[in-house]
Amino acid sequence: MADNLEEQKPQEKEREKTTLDSVITETNQASRGLINSAIGTAAIGAFAALFGLDGFITALSFPYGGMIEKRLMAEKDESKKQFTSRHFRDESIVGALITPPILLGVEAAKQLPKALGLENVVANILGYSVPVSPFIVGGLFLGALSPAITALYYPIDYLIKNKTFKGIGEDFKKNYLKGLMRTIPLAAMLSTAVGATYALPYLAPYLFPAIGVANVLYRIFLSKENLNYAKLLNPLTYIPKFANPLYITSGISSYAGKVYNKVSTAIYDLGSAVGGWFRKTATAVTPTSQPNPA
Repeated sequence: MADNLEEQKPQEKEREKTTLDSVITETNQASRGLINSAIGTAAIGAFAALFGLDGFITALSFPYGGMIEKRLMAEKDESKKQFTSRHFRDESIVGALITPPILLGVEAAKQLPKALGLENVVANILGYSVPVSPFIVGGLFLGALSPAITALYYPIDYLIKNKTFKGIGEDFKKNYLKGLMRTIPLAAMLSTAVGATYALPYLAPYLFPAIGVANVLYRIFLSKENLNYAKLLNPLTYIPKFANPLYITSGISSYAGKVYNKVSTAIYDLGSAVGGWFRKTATAVTPTSQPNPA
């Protein structure tokens, strides 16, 4: 029995060490997750405080677009498709930094016709007097602001995610023109919306929610990954996992299965240990037959 206990001690110590390492690892991961989430939330909150609801919508659109990007990735390795707290942190910082150029750029485009004295200029189009200022504003957005925002996005994104300036120029050359070409149709539609809100001021409250939606699509179209854009037609692509009932049900069943496996393994180990102890005890107390003395 003493020998059996001595044999079990190294195994118990090894098991305790493994459990402790696992707890420490999970605790560190949880701590990093909380810190990353706090940093990302603070970045969005700071620019929401500076620019109000428009800043909040614009900044939040980038981490949301990053989440959708992971859903669209054609990568077979599921671990690379996970949107972690680190991704949320980086995407939130990028979204926060790109928010001022977007919001201030739109306002600057709206003020330019007035600054140039073109606010009341009209043109005769098919017999109608049409103000030219909305076309100027829309054209500035399409021809100047959109390419400039794209040119800002890639260096900021690279710097935040790689924490180095090395390779930033090569990354820009590789991705800028491709990203710009993919976003031209979206920029054309958005420039029309910007021009319309300039011509019809009562539509202005709807502009920045539209820009927020457009920024989500911009973030997807500016991706450097190989994406399956057909998944954009699936409504579940846009639902975060914690809000998806199918994901929650699957997660609960998976967690329950893991718990069952751990409990059943523990019960089996306990039963084996108890059974071995009883067998050794029974062998030790069984009287040995003594030969009958002559």
